[in-house]
Amino acid sequence: MKLETSAVARIPKETVDQIIHTADILEVVGDYVQLKRKGQNYWAPCPFHNEKSPSFSVNPAKGLYKCFGCGKAGGVIQFVMDIEGSSYPEALRGLAKKYGVAVPEEEERTPEEQLAQNERDSQYIVSNWAKDFYHGLLLKSEEGMSIGYGYLKERGLNLTTIQTFELGYSLDQFEGLMKAATTAGHQLKYLEKTGLVVKREDDQGRDTGRRYDRFRGRVMFPIHNVSGRVVGFGARTLKRDDKMAKYLNSPESEIYHKSDVLYGLFQARQAIRHEELCYLVEGYLDVLSLHQGGIKNVVASSGTSLTEGQIRLIKRYTDNVTVLYDGDAAGIKASLRGIDLLLEGGLNVRVVLFPDGDDPDSYIRKVGDQRFADHVENHSQDFIAFKTTLVAREASQDPVKKAEAIRDVLQSIAKVPDGLKRQVFLQQTASVFGFEEQVIITEYNKLLKTASPSKSRPAADDHRESRAASPTAAPATAPARSYSSEEEAEMAMYGVSSGSEAEATAGIHPGSTLNADPSELAAPLDVLTQCEQAVLRLLVLYGPHEVQPEVTVAHYLLSQLDGTPLRNPLYARLWAECREQFLQGQLPDLRLLAHHEDAGIRSLLADFATERYDLSPNWRIKDIYVPTELNLIQLACDNAILRLNKCHVQRERQQCLAQLQDSRLDQNEQLNALLRYNELTKLDGQLAQMLGTVVARNA
Repeated sequence: MKLETSAVARIPKETVDQIIHTADILEVVGDYVQLKRKGQNYWAPCPFHNEKSPSFSVNPAKGLYKCFGCGKAGGVIQFVMDIEGSSYPEALRGLAKKYGVAVPEEEERTPEEQLAQNERDSQYIVSNWAKDFYHGLLLKSEEGMSIGYGYLKERGLNLTTIQTFELGYSLDQFEGLMKAATTAGHQLKYLEKTGLVVKREDDQGRDTGRRYDRFRGRVMFPIHNVSGRVVGFGARTLKRDDKMAKYLNSPESEIYHKSDVLYGLFQARQAIRHEELCYLVEGYLDVLSLHQGGIKNVVASSGTSLTEGQIRLIKRYTDNVTVLYDGDAAGIKASLRGIDLLLEGGLNVRVVLFPDGDDPDSYIRKVGDQRFADHVENHSQDFIAFKTTLVAREASQDPVKKAEAIRDVLQSIAKVPDGLKRQVFLQQTASVFGFEEQVIITEYNKLLKTASPSKSRPAADDHRESRAASPTAAPATAPARSYSSEEEAEMAMYGVSSGSEAEATAGIHPGSTLNADPSELAAPLDVLTQCEQAVLRLLVLYGPHEVQPEVTVAHYLLSQLDGTPLRNPLYARLWAECREQFLQGQLPDLRLLAHHEDAGIRSLLADFATERYDLSPNWRIKDIYVPTELNLIQLACDNAILRLNKCHVQRERQQCLAQLQDSRLDQNEQLNALLRYNELTKLDGQLAQMLGTVVARNA
């Protein structure tokens, strides 16, 4: 029987190295977030946690990423693992496929590897198989061609669109897919977990042992995640039966969460980034017709209410959303509530209405691609302005409804994070409803005071804005100042640093975090750990560079500290590995080390290699020379070695002092301890003098 496994195949090291060197981290990360260059690095809001200002950095030269907010860090393989929740070999194989690197199949596997099961990977495998199965039935079976393909052709879809979105058809049979899947070697439990097969139960909820296909006699719309993996299906019946749901979707599973998926995003993500705009529609056919008509940057919520997860997906690629509404008035009112979430998510929202009775799919088929595009361009309007005009028109003759309408608009304005935009919207609202601006501002302030904290923006921020909006309000108490990344960088240039003095002394980047096993890395770091970290950092970052002619940093550090073991277990493992490679004639390669199988080492190296700040270009413009660490690599290595040795001397000196205070020692032992203490004291002073840290004392 075929097993859906994620056994860790022994991919040859040469192949792994080729994948790492071939994969472009900017391109891979850019498939998920909108990167913008600042200095040598690229920045974006972190895809792993919700934030408003970018703290996620990608260094293309070193092939590493790091978020200074949540601490996620690593290389291109780690990013794929983090963003998709995939295993290490799955991430490797995915990148190999993307970049055309051939991965040889493992001929021999251990029994443990052959039996290893991974639930998520198994569900991906069976879902992908089902997609291919349904697609084949649509284009090759008699029933699929006559019914399924005939329906799609009637809806105006061509073969290219059908293949791009991998549409399919499920035969009108109770066990068609189930029998084919089990014959192909797929396990029944994964067919059930993905919802492809349904378990029949009796009236008491007991398993009858019967199983049947969930989807029968339906056109199939595979639902992909952002990396292109099939996670579920939408299915439309072609029967005219009022008792049967027109659309049927896959149930929630380990790989499919409706609230975190947008239909068509995989096909649209590049166009969204290029156009800096996302069109949001409701149904599968809306996406397909618009994509075929040349509007590639379109996604659908698949008939469900918008969720925060879906909004975060859009924001990865753009800040601009245009919602394409059906002409139905009741549908518009129902959708208004969901758009408040888009505003709260920091997106710029516009709206396009179609004539009553038309949706995007029917309208583009009616008027054609060019007239549809012209309609979208000419009828696009800001959402707040649209909503204000809509509710004002409906309530124009009723004072009570008018007051309710104003409050409804103000609730939407309160969702907008940008203070300047809120101010403009308040002015527009006053103008449309024919009120003095101050009256609207006063009502806005009342709304903020009565709003539940869980349903509005943070109260402190709202009140700061409401006071600022009102010319008669008393000045608000100034909040504690928080600085942007750019401001902090400017402060750092003038010597104001958020890092501790100990970090600076040890050569550790201010603000860096370590994400290894807590048992291996204590927080805060003690002085010895900081000194060990400093020499290790120089080794992995600059190992191949020369400190002297024909003497590399790796050679210099490893020879100078050969008899100085590192106490931290994580550091010791990495040091020993680099030393072993050096003895075999290899120098540390950061790009390869950053994809180490040890997650603690991967995280540590990402911290070493990622810097939050770049040197301001103004220094170069003004022709002011600022040496880099690499320019002073000999000095950096010498200082790191001296500090580590000085730290060991001080620790041994403390041990001698403890011996001198131990009454159990005999006279000879105490004398030896005293002599050693004096030697270490002298050595400590010499090291301090070499480091330039001797402090003169007044006589």
